[in-house]
Amino acid sequence: MLILVIPTFNAEPCLETLLPQIAGERIVVSDGGSTDRTLYHAVQAGAVIAVGASGRGAQLALGAKLAQLSGGEGDWFLFLHADSHLPDGWKDAVTKAMDRGDPAYFRFRANASGAKARFMDAMVALRCRALGLPYGDQGLLISRALYEAVGGYAAMPLFEDVDMIERVRRAARLRALPLPIRTDISKHDRDGLWRRGLRNLRLLWRYKRGATTDELVRGYGA
Repeated sequence: MLILVIPTFNAEPCLETLLPQIAGERIVVSDGGSTDRTLYHAVQAGAVIAVGASGRGAQLALGAKLAQLSGGEGDWFLFLHADSHLPDGWKDAVTKAMDRGDPAYFRFRANASGAKARFMDAMVALRCRALGLPYGDQGLLISRALYEAVGGYAAMPLFEDVDMIERVRRAARLRALPLPIRTDISKHDRDGLWRRGLRNLRLLWRYKRGATTDELVRGYGA
């Protein structure tokens, strides 16, 4: 059985797009204290709701815990960001990956047009090929057994996705699904593609060098 786990915080506009794409699926929404109609849309979609501390790492861990309690040993989890736009045929691609038994992620496609968006697509593809490092906005499909074996998501304020992927790659072969997930890049447009991209690379370098989470959070806001 497939269970989709989605962390949310004031994600009403995003859920209005995503939830119809996953109608009929088993959904866990892990909310960090939304004050808009996020939970209303989640309940209308039949999602199971977990409410706890904000922060994507903590929310992913809580959502997975609820999925574990409500599911079975043979389940698979698909972790998605709320602003994801799934491609047509996503369920068939996911089902084939589940049949192979390998963890997987979607290819990246910026939810925008123009040269900057295509450049970002190319840079993410290069990162995935060269470093084997997809980020959380590309989704993560993983069996419950493997999720538990690698220890699950850590309640980290930043780089919970990098931490998780590195542990998954040490335990199993991580594959790219043949379809792209469309990801909102409005924050990159607002902050500046180059400025935000270089900042994220600096933070990743510092994370790899052993910087503390408090230091990284201060740098994230800079």
